This record gives sequence, structure tokens and C-alpha cells, in this order.
Amino acid sequence: MTSPNAQGRPTVDWRLVLVLWGDKYAASHVNVLAVNAYTQSPTCGGVILMTDRLREGIDDRVQQVLISDRFNRDEFKKNYTIKLSLFDCGPRENGLPLVYLDLDTVVIGDLGKIASLVNEKNDIYMLPPGGALGFGLIRRLIFRGTHGRRMAVGNSSVLAFRSDMKPNLADEFHRLRESRPTDTKVLMNDDLFISWFGQMRLKPVPNALGVMFRREFLSRARWFGWLKSRLPWVRRRREGVVAVTFNGIEHKLETLLQLPDGSLHHDAKGRFGYWSRQEMGSIKDKIVRRAGLLERANP
Repeated sequence: MTSPNAQGRPTVDWRLVLVLWGDKYAASHVNVLAVNAYTQSPTCGGVILMTDRLREGIDDRVQQVLISDRFNRDEFKKNYTIKLSLFDCGPRENGLPLVYLDLDTVVIGDLGKIASLVNEKNDIYMLPPGGALGFGLIRRLIFRGTHGRRMAVGNSSVLAFRSDMKPNLADEFHRLRESRPTDTKVLMNDDLFISWFGQMRLKPVPNALGVMFRREFLSRARWFGWLKSRLPWVRRRREGVVAVTFNGIEHKLETLLQLPDGSLHHDAKGRFGYWSRQEMGSIKDKIVRRAGLLERANP
């Protein structure tokens, strides 16, 4: 049950979390995500920005929280493990469901649908690895049988979890750094550590809610993309997607927006796809419409 706050917005128990360090992204990237979350997610209770320094130009509705010294280090910025500071966010007791998005993500629907996936204190939802096995039972048996040496590695561009998970992921990362050699593979990357830490309970963010652009719209066989885009159940699923992340330097939204409709987009790994409404359906219109806010914020 919800009740309105002083601004007339529903008071609920989930927050959007963003992380910003260095100078790769601007305040406008944060603001656009915040505005899109507030305007499309009526139950969004707030937006929290974990940042390496207080930033000017951030929307007043965004709460800036300084990343703690234990994460705000150059070594962690280089391998992206600074992003694990997001697990320091929110109360440890009576925890809140949190939804995290990379700053190269576009919100095109209600993020509350992702937040509502989190029912248990130790739930972690993450974009799954490619392939049929995902985070399923077989992957967990392999993980257990190899004593954690082989595992399914997800993508942390979209996450959902509770702030009161036990043990806390951020605490566990530092505990292991102190007890293991610093070159331990799982400690060298945010995706690896989240996947290792949560392997036995990770759940996939369903592709009916969150997708990676390159995985959803590109393929190595051009005919497969053509066929996939024309399957009625794929089109119906895409209608409900609420977040699209453009991870990978070759798939940045700013570059795609410069392409004429119908252009063929490809990358160095031989994946192809058409930047067109005919291939992508109405989801392209939603992306372009929401991305327009970013363009206006960066004249």
C-alpha cells in the first residue's frame, strides 16, 4: 500500500541507484535517467547517486551520496569494481529494494516492474549470460562441482536487490581482498564478483523487462535478426521492455542516434542489425523519444 508524500508522489519502498565516477559521463546522463524514472515509474520513491565527488548540475531530486574511501580508489576505478559501492547504498536494517542502472541505459517504461521482482532479502537479479543455461540449475551444479572456478557470468548493467542482504556484497568483497591474493580473478571485475558472490541464488532480469541492445537486436547471421524481429511473440515481449542498456563502446546510443532509419549497424565481432523501426518495432520510437531528453540536455 502506498501513500502520497509532500510532493504528491506515492511513498513506496524502492529506489533507483546510479553510480558515477571520473569524467566519462556528465550530470545530464544522471538527470535524464532520473527524470525518465520519475515520469514513467509512479512508485519510484527516490533516486540515489553514488559518486566519487559531489557534482554540480545534478537534479535536486537526486540524492548524492559520496562513495566511501574503501571503494573510491584509482585501482577500483580502472577495473570497475568501484561500482560495487552501490551495495553500500540504503539501510542495512529494514532494507529497501533497489534497482541499479548503468548510465548508458535508456528507461522506456515503469522500472517498478523490475523492483517488484525482488521478494526475498537475498534476491539478486542481474542480466543473464547468453545461451540457454543462464543462471539455472546446471550452472549451479558446475559452480559447486568446480569449487567456484567455473560459473555463469552475468552483466551488471541492470540489477535489482535488497539493501539488507546478508552477507552484504560490498563487505564480502573487502573481506576477501584481505584474505586472498589480490590477483584472484573474481576480485578483478564487478560482473565477475557479483556473479561469483550470488551464483547460487542469482536470478535473471527477464528479457521482457530489461535487455542489452547488442544482444537483443544484433546477431552474426543477418537472416536471424530479420526472422526474430518478425516473430509475433518477440514483438509482444518487446512492447513491455522498460530498460535498454547500450553497453559496449561500439553500441553507444549517441552514435546510433546519428544513423538514418534503416541503417545497418555492425561491430568488430561480426554482429549485425538494422537501426530501423521495421526491424525493432515501436521500441525504437520509445528509445529515440526518451533519448531526445539527453540531446536537449547536451546542446
